[in-house]
Amino acid sequence: MLQLGQKQLKGRVTLDVLVRIEGAMGCGIVKVAQRLQEGDLRINDILGILTPVIRAGGNDIDQKDVGAAVWEAGLAEGMRCAGEILALALTAGEAGNDEPANQ
Repeated sequence: MLQLGQKQLKGRVTLDVLVRIEGAMGCGIVKVAQRLQEGDLRINDILGILTPVIRAGGNDIDQKDVGAAVWEAGLAEGMRCAGEILALALTAGEAGNDEPANQ
């Protein structure tokens, strides 16, 4: 579960989700994680990470709704969630590609 302020949303990290994140970011997932670590992510980037994960969790939600949840929870909370997703993506093995995000 992803905790964004008072909202709990089921998330799922899959290979397809990672491909979508890479496409939205225009770079590989390792580079995305480096950009987060360097504090070089824009708000739109954070939403580009969170939205496909939350949608893959079975939620009928769009990027605008995710943005509202991030705004309500705070940008630091959104960055934290994005970081946990990226950490999971980088540590999951092939069998972990279909594991739910447990953030």
